[in-house]
Amino acid sequence: MPPLPTVENLPALPKDTFEVYKTLIALPQGKRLFSVLFQQKAPYFASAHIQVKKMAKNLGVVDVPKRRSVQNHIGTVHAIAVANGLEAAMGLLAEATAPKGYRWLPKGMNIEYLALSDSDIRCVAETTDEDWANAPDVPVKVTATRKDGTVVVQGTIRIWVTPKKKSAGKKSTSKKPSAK
Repeated sequence: MPPLPTVENLPALPKDTFEVYKTLIALPQGKRLFSVLFQQKAPYFASAHIQVKKMAKNLGVVDVPKRRSVQNHIGTVHAIAVANGLEAAMGLLAEATAPKGYRWLPKGMNIEYLALSDSDIRCVAETTDEDWANAPDVPVKVTATRKDGTVVVQGTIRIWVTPKKKSAGKKSTSKKPSAK
């Protein structure tokens, strides 16, 4: 087994999330490292212990492990932890699929709870090229599945995809103290 990378010998990481993912998954424990970085960028995802499994054009996959910290009063994975996983999967997909120079924002989520989430949960977000052709309003199909293959949640997250605004030089909004 090759030695684990140290901070000194990690490759210089690009700024683009999808490029970071492609760079890190080539390393030993790269998906695990990317999952940690992803949780640092969006700290709320750490509350569900999101584990990134796949990031690709039109596809995002994460696991939400069944841990005590995400369970509800009946011992299943809490509905909001599942929704958190679905949103994380959608975010990975959007980062990998949105055209260069565009940004995306969640616009709404419509999900149905179909069965108990009594195991680790696999959250999948999927789109097609045709979905993106209808931008700025892009529907992302999301599904959460138990280990036994039972779909526990399904629905759609709508995202709004628009060109990034070009900054024409930032102006300082801070006021200088006046001399009295």
